[in-house]
Amino acid sequence: MTNMNMRMFALNTLHAVLIQQHKAKASLEYSLSQHNFPPRDAALLREMVYGVLRHYFSLEADVSRFTKQKPDARSRIALLLGTYQLRHMRIPNHAAVSETVACIKPYAPKDVGFINAVLRKVSDSEPPVKLKPHQRAELPKWMYASWRNAFGASMVVDMMNHCKATPDLCLAVFHNRADWIEKAKNQGVHVCEGELSPYAVLLDAKTDVTQLPDYESGGFIVIDQAAQAATLPITLADETGHILDICAAPGGKTAMLAQRFPEAQITAIELNPKRIPRLQENLSRLHVKHVDVIQADATDLPYADHSIDAIVLDAPCSASGTLRRHPDAKFLHDTQSVYDAASLQTTMLKEALRVLKTGGALVYAVCSIHPQENEAVINQFEGVQSIQRLLPSETHDGFFFAHIIKP
Repeated sequence: MTNMNMRMFALNTLHAVLIQQHKAKASLEYSLSQHNFPPRDAALLREMVYGVLRHYFSLEADVSRFTKQKPDARSRIALLLGTYQLRHMRIPNHAAVSETVACIKPYAPKDVGFINAVLRKVSDSEPPVKLKPHQRAELPKWMYASWRNAFGASMVVDMMNHCKATPDLCLAVFHNRADWIEKAKNQGVHVCEGELSPYAVLLDAKTDVTQLPDYESGGFIVIDQAAQAATLPITLADETGHILDICAAPGGKTAMLAQRFPEAQITAIELNPKRIPRLQENLSRLHVKHVDVIQADATDLPYADHSIDAIVLDAPCSASGTLRRHPDAKFLHDTQSVYDAASLQTTMLKEALRVLKTGGALVYAVCSIHPQENEAVINQFEGVQSIQRLLPSETHDGFFFAHIIKP
């Protein structure tokens, strides 16, 4: 595969995300599964796709200076792709321009001259100094305005600066974290402790987890430390009690619960049948024996009233807190979809509380920091013991979770 081929794959992947509303990770995984790319080319593809998504709004401002009329969707994406290479990658300018032009030719031959001219103007210029606040934050206007009102402009800028870089890999290490870190360091791995969970370990994003200590024996699982922290408020009056992990795939929180409560009966509930095999695979690698996996709808749980001892509800959400890892999330949701998510979350939480025993502990968690999916949901319910919103930082994703004791 040549670099030009990879630009064509990047162009098509970005089109799938920005125009067809597909998730970037799934689109990339499909391309990588269909073609035997060398590791270097696969890395180039990921860098270009995620780079454009992370820097979309400043790239758009850069390009718009040299376009009198808006090009069609694929040509516009090609301009952003070429500009990202010129501004953020160590690629010779002539190669970034010529190979981006070549990748658009099969799709929009009439735009080849136009795209070539615009990219050459970008190449010969400095990046724009004056950007609108939402462009500088790399956020859609509506999202920037919402977060500015909720958290303040300086906080939005600060947290979005963290979202422009590739995040570290985070693990939950289940047995003697300090010893595990020493073993990893002896392998030459750069590693440090996370601060939000006694299990959290941070490593370079490019680390091959299959080569880390205790991989085969199930000594750890990949899960961000903010998500790890969300499971910690769960308690059991009876260590053999029944815990539900609702919306459990891919299984990180289930694994955390299984390690913390080895005598409990744990049921991992997942609605999407396509996500269940990965959930089962992760639990199998961890050699977890006391977890059952069932397919069920979180809005209609197959349990009697007041029958469950503790619950973790990791509700479906807009994923706005995960822009470090999933920058496509800011293009896959709008104001209405956030309110729709909040409505579903409220329904799920009501159903979870129906089956929870009086005095039982429940954690409501979402990887979104939109207030509509956070306090606006939780404030409808009694028994809230604590709430915590973690904004995206250098070491963890954005996350919100509330600890509830059913009155």
